[in-house]
Amino acid sequence: MNYAAILASGKGTRINSINYPKQFYKIKDKPIIVYTIEKLLNNKNVDCVYVAVSENYYEDTKNILKHYHLNNKVILIIGGLTRMDTIQNIVNDINKNNDVTDEDMILIQDAVRPFISDRIIKDSFDAAKKYGAVVASIPAVDTMLVSSDGHKVLNIPKRSNLYCGQSPDTFKLKYFLELWSNLTQEQKKEATGTSQVCTMNNKSIYLIEGDPYNFKITTDLDLFIAKKLIEEGVYENIN
Repeated sequence: MNYAAILASGKGTRINSINYPKQFYKIKDKPIIVYTIEKLLNNKNVDCVYVAVSENYYEDTKNILKHYHLNNKVILIIGGLTRMDTIQNIVNDINKNNDVTDEDMILIQDAVRPFISDRIIKDSFDAAKKYGAVVASIPAVDTMLVSSDGHKVLNIPKRSNLYCGQSPDTFKLKYFLELWSNLTQEQKKEATGTSQVCTMNNKSIYLIEGDPYNFKITTDLDLFIAKKLIEEGVYENIN
């Protein structure tokens, strides 16, 4: 089975123009989260889609799924306090209701990256099957500055060695479970990104080519760009 996990428990505090989680913001009368769900549901490489939301928005999301006729196509669960807690809740539900095999994989996507392409999804599963753990990324285009205090530059890394991590992160499911179980409780609290389950275990995670369109809607500018892309029909043509 190829599972897709959509993480939608976040609050999205860096967008000032709305006062609720951005994944529920409507563009052309459709919440952003629905665009992301539909991209994954419509991909032939995905067998099952999980959506994890905060408890406060569980009923609202349930109604959204029903309104867009998705309620029988996805599995809705309650997420955790952190990204990693949410992933753990999804994985626990998969384990509880399925016999996990060596061939099962999980693709983890942010709810507010609605422009994921079919190519990225396919490449993620193909590469995860080969390497065990992969992450979508794009080369850094800006000069990156290292500073410990936000005032003084300590170092300027070589840009050709730097990549901007996106999602999805994709794993062989059993491998993810193994990596996660090896972490200490302190490491589990420290982890802010899915890829860290590899780096904290001193294991490799491989890169697959992402796409500039596969950006995370984080700021008001991102929201403005997403609205323009959807309103001008770009969403439908990303494949």
